[in-house]
Amino acid sequence: MSSTKTQILFLGATGYLGGAVLERLLKHSGANNSDITALVRSPAKAKILEDKFGVRTVPGTIAEHDKVAQLAEKADIVFSIVDADDVTFISALLRGLKARKVKTGVAPILIHTSGTAILNDEAKGAHASDKIYHDSRPEDIESVPDNALHRPVDLAIVKADSEGSVRSYIIVPPTIYGAPTGEFFDAGVRNAHSIQIPALIKSGIARGQTGVVGSGKPIWNNAHVDDVADLYIVLYGALLKDASAVPHGRAGFFIAENGEHTWAELSAAVARALFELGANASPEPRPFAREELPTYFGSEAFGYVGFGANARGRGEQARALGWAPKYTEKDLYASIKPEAQSLLQEVKA
Repeated sequence: MSSTKTQILFLGATGYLGGAVLERLLKHSGANNSDITALVRSPAKAKILEDKFGVRTVPGTIAEHDKVAQLAEKADIVFSIVDADDVTFISALLRGLKARKVKTGVAPILIHTSGTAILNDEAKGAHASDKIYHDSRPEDIESVPDNALHRPVDLAIVKADSEGSVRSYIIVPPTIYGAPTGEFFDAGVRNAHSIQIPALIKSGIARGQTGVVGSGKPIWNNAHVDDVADLYIVLYGALLKDASAVPHGRAGFFIAENGEHTWAELSAAVARALFELGANASPEPRPFAREELPTYFGSEAFGYVGFGANARGRGEQARALGWAPKYTEKDLYASIKPEAQSLLQEVKA
């Protein structure tokens, strides 16, 4: 291996998941031969990353497309743990990575974050499904509609891989849960909450009663944040060891799952927690009216997809890398009440 240090660009360094991944990356032996640069919006968090953790930071956001392209052009490896639906951003990132390939003759590595919402079936809370997608079968992933949530970005990345300008690896997290821990969180760098479960809890607080979309019968995968973060590092380690042995492009999807829940079960757990905390009138969820979905979830479409669809996958390829998730559905349900307590405190603050 060349004595020249590997240039790593990290996008999402202060996020709930991204912060967990970066903290692990800094402790990996590969970091000793790498220079890590993070694009960071918050000046205060950037200062902590630089002073306490030795991460070089560049001020800015992924909305600054020229800056993104310029940073990507200098990178051998990119971790993208940010917006999974911003096609303009990913186009800028891929433009920079293509320029890197032209300059060096070596296709840079892109480790991108999608989500199991690509697998959703638009059940709108009405029924469960026995359809399961396997990350070890490219044809399963390719059967997903091109207009599914996250899919346009995934397709742009896979196309770039097929053209030889990048080697792409797409991690597909499900519902992520778990209280953040570690030095990044203690230092005030890392965000405290994920997306789906906090949104359901916050809607239950604002509404005075936890909701459920339809009958809540659809089934969705879940995984603990620490397990998901570990997958990024297992993948990174496998690439350092022998990148040629790791599937990429159309075959390079890795579903991070270690359990399933129905939306009815999850809503019931949230309702019980908020009832016990005095924030709900009943321990039983009450169905959302259709017109409520934009109020609590930003849009009717996201309300149905994010809280009322089936999205079932199996991370066989992820496990083949050596990924061994530890947390189970029991841990999911144990996490609900502490999360509700934390969000209630934030509402009262």
